[in-house]
Amino acid sequence: MTKIIVIGAGCAGIAAAVGARKAGAEVTLLEKQDQLLGIGRIAGSMDVGGRYPLHLEIVEMGGGEVNKVLDEVSLPNTENYRKSHYPHHSMPGSEDMTKHSWVYNVLTAEPALRRLLDKWGVEIRWMARAVDVAKEGNHITKVKLANGEWIAGDAFIDTCGSAGGMDQCTHNVGGCVMCPWMQCPTFGNRVDISGKAGATTVSMRQKDGRPGIKYNGLYLYKGSLSKALQDELDLNHQIFVPFRGITEWDVDPEWSWGTRGQDGNDGMGHPADPETSWRVAPDVGRFRLLDRGIFAGGAGPSPIPLTVLRRIPGFENVVIAGPVGGRNLWSLGHDLVFCENNLRVPPCDNLFTAGSKAHMVDIQPGINGGYLAGSNAVRVAVGKEPVELPLTTVTGDIIDYSQKYLKKEAKNEYGGPTTFVSAHAGHYLRRLKDIGIHPDTPEKCKKRIADAGLTNFFDQKVV
Repeated sequence: MTKIIVIGAGCAGIAAAVGARKAGAEVTLLEKQDQLLGIGRIAGSMDVGGRYPLHLEIVEMGGGEVNKVLDEVSLPNTENYRKSHYPHHSMPGSEDMTKHSWVYNVLTAEPALRRLLDKWGVEIRWMARAVDVAKEGNHITKVKLANGEWIAGDAFIDTCGSAGGMDQCTHNVGGCVMCPWMQCPTFGNRVDISGKAGATTVSMRQKDGRPGIKYNGLYLYKGSLSKALQDELDLNHQIFVPFRGITEWDVDPEWSWGTRGQDGNDGMGHPADPETSWRVAPDVGRFRLLDRGIFAGGAGPSPIPLTVLRRIPGFENVVIAGPVGGRNLWSLGHDLVFCENNLRVPPCDNLFTAGSKAHMVDIQPGINGGYLAGSNAVRVAVGKEPVELPLTTVTGDIIDYSQKYLKKEAKNEYGGPTTFVSAHAGHYLRRLKDIGIHPDTPEKCKKRIADAGLTNFFDQKVV
């Protein structure tokens, strides 16, 4: 039977595994940790801005299984959460960005997705870190694990992401923060499998040209906040805590510059485009704490000494989950890979990718791309041509846009892209507004997918 090997079990890898199983192949999912979902174990925020049309599309195309699981573990009081964005996000157009937003429970999402993979008969190999490949010409035949074992397959999907590991964070952002979602000290560094296979990869760049981009999300143990803040998080799942006059954003101004494509800021912490900017916390002088179950976290100044953080009312007893001690940052955007719009990775004829590895940040683009990579891997494995989704779909368009952006920015003065392509805000959301997709509706999406001939596309067997 046709065998697909998926390397990395974040949201893109999970979707790729389900997509390949639905297409009719056997699937082995290799995960270096002992849990699924990676950074998705702390992300949680769904359907903001351009994420919403992607969610509508994958369901309409017959690939709604992963989203259904996340829907089922969503936090209660969704309307309270949607209202909690205001007045702090009350820029023109922000109502359309947040009206469909919700948060899944990061504590229960991982085991729920594990049950989904069991239901679909996906073999999961835990603590199975892929470190190398074997090829015959441009055809991968097997991947090597850190323990020396080789795993053979007919086609392969690299969904390892672009964060860390310690080798990158230590050299480029000041040290390993022992983050609870990558766990490199225990399970080892992420290896660039696409690069090992001969693909062209490029890393994002800081202002001084160092590889990787600094990320400063500040994640706190929710139980260490004051009872009043915990109660408000339970009710609304999002709060904005003033910090102006206690600590200032310019502790690490690089963050605003590096996330201007993701959050739509001007590189100095102010909205670049009022209609597509999002959570520009320096502009309001507040931490944004999003309820993530055991964690509460989001945009906030970092690195910041714990002694300073505890001066903020309600933070007097706070304990930081990551960055550990609040002193370092972690590093994202390494080894982003050039791929075709069908997500095949040249020069290999049987390697595909999805998610942040393909420069598509966010959970929802990872899910959509994962289904396409899984389906196309099966197609190629049985001698069929891979499918490229039309640019009239957001799924097809964001793949095309992300790759064009990546290839253009690889030639810039810094040596690589300096900001993300993110669906929920910034320059890509501006594109969706300009081409008339955002704000989207189920009716608009249904017609768009039907016109493209893709209704229930991922329900079709390939073999």
